[in-house]
Formats: sequence, C-alpha cells, structure tokens
Amino acid sequence: MTGVTKPVAAALERASRLALQRSYTVGEVAGLFGGGRDLGGRLIALTGASSGIGAAAAESLARAGADLILIGRDGERLAEVGARARAFGVVVRCVKADLTDETDTARLVDELLAGGCPDVLINNAGRSIRRSVIDATDRLHDYKRTMAINYFGPVQLTLGLLPEMRRRGDGHIVNVSTWGIVGGAMPKFSAYAASKAALSAFGRSMGAELRGTGVSVTTVYYPLVRTPMIAPTAEYSRLPTLTPEEAAEWLTYSVRNRPNEVMPRYAKVLRRVVAVSSDWADGMISRSGI
Repeated sequence: MTGVTKPVAAALERASRLALQRSYTVGEVAGLFGGGRDLGGRLIALTGASSGIGAAAAESLARAGADLILIGRDGERLAEVGARARAFGVVVRCVKADLTDETDTARLVDELLAGGCPDVLINNAGRSIRRSVIDATDRLHDYKRTMAINYFGPVQLTLGLLPEMRRRGDGHIVNVSTWGIVGGAMPKFSAYAASKAALSAFGRSMGAELRGTGVSVTTVYYPLVRTPMIAPTAEYSRLPTLTPEEAAEWLTYSVRNRPNEVMPRYAKVLRRVVAVSSDWADGMISRSGI
C-alpha cells in the first residue's frame, strides 16, 4: 500500500471494521436539528412504492401527514400499500408505471403535472445485480436494464418535474443510492454501482446548479437493507442491515430536513479512508465479503 505505514494501515483497518458493524440511525442526527419541516399537506411522489423501502416509506410519510402519489409496476401490491397509507388520514393516489419504458415515463410525467406538480419527488425505484464482470461478458443487457431503472428512469422523471418546481421556487428531489459509491469499490456490483454512481453524480451536479432557487437535492446512500432485493445473496445474512422500516425513516428525515446527503457512519469513515489510500480501502471491502 503506497504512502501508508503498516501501523497506520492496521489502525485504519480496525477503525473501519468497527464502522462497518454499525450504521448510524437517523434519530441520532434528527435530535440535533429538531423536527424539521412539517409534512402536513405536502404532496410527495414516491417511486418503487409497492415493496421494500418504498412500501415502508409510504407508511412513514403518511404517518407524518404527507399526501402521496405512489408509483410502481405492480398495481395490486401498490393498492395494498396505498390502503395502509390512507389509514393515517392522508390523500393517496396510486399510479402504475414502468420507469424502464421511456414512453410510459413520459406519460407518468404528464399525469403528475396534470394533477399538480408534487412538492417532493423520491426516486426510490431500483434493481440490483450481483455478478462478477468476468461472468457478465455476454450479458450487456443486464447493464442496460440496470441503467434503465436506476438512472435513465429517475433522470427522465426528474427532468419532467423540475421546470415546474423551479418556476414556483420550491421543490425537493431525493435520490436513493448506495453507500458503496462513497465507501470504495463494490466487487460483483459493477452494473449496480455504475448506475447508482451515475444517479449520485447527476444529483450532486443538479444540486449545485439549483442552489439558492428553493429546489433542493438530497442523495441517500443506504447501507444494506433487509429487502427482497438482497435475499438471494446468502453472504448477506451475516452482515448488519437496516430493516425497511428503519430505512424509511431515513427518507422521512431527508424530506423533513433537506440535507445534501445522508449515509451510514461507516461510509463517512470509508470516504476518509479512500482519500488516504483507495487501494487499501478497496482491498478491505473485498475481504469483507460485501
């Protein structure tokens, strides 16, 4: 490892392993900033709302008083999530849409604008593929599909709503990403990591451009979340994870407080480690089995 002595490397590895074992909770930060914005009557569009983090976030946001537009591909499950959210006394509309289809996404944008542009857009829909590059040399379609749902869909939806948010001087875009983008390499996740890196870069660039306009951009860099998305990977059973309900709190916190970014504590540690030695950080991630 270039430029880092063995004692320093050992200390860094111990610190990072401790950090990997524990994610911070939003409650730890929320206490420093108070309750944040009142979500009562705010209209939030949430993609990927039919399962996992999205389904849990629908209930969390409804509990906070937000009106919701729930977006997903599974109409039946979306209706079930909508019914649970309505139990909190808020207005909920369910819209079936496929963000991998450019025509359907354009139709979704028109429908959202026709009903009144949402105050907040949460780009939560996504997919993950865990496969080494060498095993994917004949699977370019995996990369295309992953980019379609994780990047091009959210970008098209954002571009469709942004002019109206900008016109009225108020709006919030929340992009869901992964801790690995700031924490180092993600072996076997080249398709997923590349798509989320693209979305994260898009959000950061957009946020810088929109500073002072009243439109905010937040990127949420999640750790592992115990959802059906990670269920096929047996190695994850031994790793610390958030529940979907805990992950949903991160989104509610983000909407209330509009930070530039939210991430687990270990990702913040690893980001500093990467600045010292990216080779060492990448090796540590590889050895961890993540």
